[in-house]
Amino acid sequence: MRSPTSYDVAIHAGVSQAVVSRAFQTASPIAPATRAKVLASARVLGYAPNAIARSLITKRSGLAGLLLTEATQRDAPDVLFFIIRALLRHGFQPLLFSSEVESGGAKALAEAMAFGVDGVISCISLSPDDLAQAHLRERPLVLFNRQTSSPNASVVACDHASAASLLASRLVAAGHRRFAIVSGPQDAPVSVLRVDGFLRRLQALGISDIVQVEGDYDYESGHAAALKLFSGAPLSDPLRQPEVVFCVNDAMALGVLDAVRFALMLKVPRDISVVGFDDIPAGRRPAYLLTTVSQPFEAMANLAASMLRAQVDDADLPVQAELLRASLVERGSAQLLIDHSG
Repeated sequence: MRSPTSYDVAIHAGVSQAVVSRAFQTASPIAPATRAKVLASARVLGYAPNAIARSLITKRSGLAGLLLTEATQRDAPDVLFFIIRALLRHGFQPLLFSSEVESGGAKALAEAMAFGVDGVISCISLSPDDLAQAHLRERPLVLFNRQTSSPNASVVACDHASAASLLASRLVAAGHRRFAIVSGPQDAPVSVLRVDGFLRRLQALGISDIVQVEGDYDYESGHAAALKLFSGAPLSDPLRQPEVVFCVNDAMALGVLDAVRFALMLKVPRDISVVGFDDIPAGRRPAYLLTTVSQPFEAMANLAASMLRAQVDDADLPVQAELLRASLVERGSAQLLIDHSG
């Protein structure tokens, strides 16, 4: 048996094929009674419109490409959840394109374009040439938590540098003077912004002897980084130990916490303060109570999807750039002076 067509529905409902087509387009002008009759016939016959065929006519697929690194999917699942929900609310069907590393953005973008997406939200860095290619193909693109000077993409991001700078200020105000940093991979732009903001503020406050260890954004690399940080400083000499370990994401901070508590037998936060960035759910658990920086992921996702919808609907809209403010979350893993004045 063949699948029912719009022609079959038209005959069953006693209308033209054009009326059937309009009945399945919510914005089309059609009498409510006629629409109801067409939809009832479609249900009886088991008919559903072909989205691919419709896209050939409308030149719109209804698809939005979402580019993500594996690290983001693993360590910040809230990002994926909030962006997908926001895209669905704005009438897009999300398609996920994943890259193992940050440098794989060009390949992920090319794959998204090959699927005929109407636009892209990218949580992966893209070069000006990549963004120019998307622009030439008239596909609007919004960078999520990535920044660019290109005129061909909009940006929605957290103000990483300012948040890291504020965190440094509060730690120094709490009396800390010896700092260590666990950064992300060298090609991770968010890590660079957070480390730079943290270092610049410490240096402005007269603190320059800061130890850095590179991690890989995951729990295991944070655990290994903690052991490396303390390997050259006898635990019996607290004046040679860091007082604070700032991790550029929470997953590594959890690894650091477990290493200093269970491998090095230090007390947190009496002997060492550990702070992270992102406010992932695991860090809120009683076993960790991680002091961290919370990004407004939900607001960022809603804004990014709204920008994409507007630019798909109006190709003449200019690109935009919005930096949203993060907030400090004080829990039990650090001695941190928080300003409660509002």
